[in-house]
Amino acid sequence: MATATPLASCPNCGSKLPEQPLSLCAYCAMPMGLDAAEAEEGAESPNAGRIRRVLEHDKYEDAIAWIPPESRAFHGAIRTGYRAKLCAIAGIGLLVATAILARGGGASGVLLHPAAWLAYALLALAVYLALQSASDRKSAVAKPLLKRPGLIVDRRSETEIRGWSGSTCYYFQIEFEGGVTGEFAFPGHGANEDPYVTNLPGVAYTRGETLLAFKHIRV
Repeated sequence: MATATPLASCPNCGSKLPEQPLSLCAYCAMPMGLDAAEAEEGAESPNAGRIRRVLEHDKYEDAIAWIPPESRAFHGAIRTGYRAKLCAIAGIGLLVATAILARGGGASGVLLHPAAWLAYALLALAVYLALQSASDRKSAVAKPLLKRPGLIVDRRSETEIRGWSGSTCYYFQIEFEGGVTGEFAFPGHGANEDPYVTNLPGVAYTRGETLLAFKHIRV
């Protein structure tokens, strides 16, 4: 029987796949067209038992019902939407103030007043930011939210220095049922953060290649 050639990327979500054949994409759970036994090469992962116990744990249903916070990209899009509202309010307020101050000059005097042009610029910026916010929100949630029992088998981190500050992004390799594994990015939240450790069982909340949260379930 010929061995199936593993795909380089998922045809559904486009995420990069590991070299070994898998029955499911680790990032969107799409079937890869491989028999599970073939994908695992006939050997069960040593972590399979612990992952099954997470699935059977009495806290599992509550963990699945929990909704994790969205990514930084999503919340950044929300902040962009707030800025759009502020620009719109400022632009409308400036137009009203201009109309009051230039009421003796008629409609053309108000519309062509120098302050009115600043109001137009603010309103144009509000429209641009609102469209950008909508686009960024849609992009941030384009991939499905998956809630799955798993085990953190490895982790690494990358730190980027910008000026006087820096930011750290953690990358967690998580194994799911059937031996499916994937690496997920988790942006650090500051020096006081206690990032997840290896050999940690629980429920992983992922959206594409981003880890939104991981709830530890002791098994």
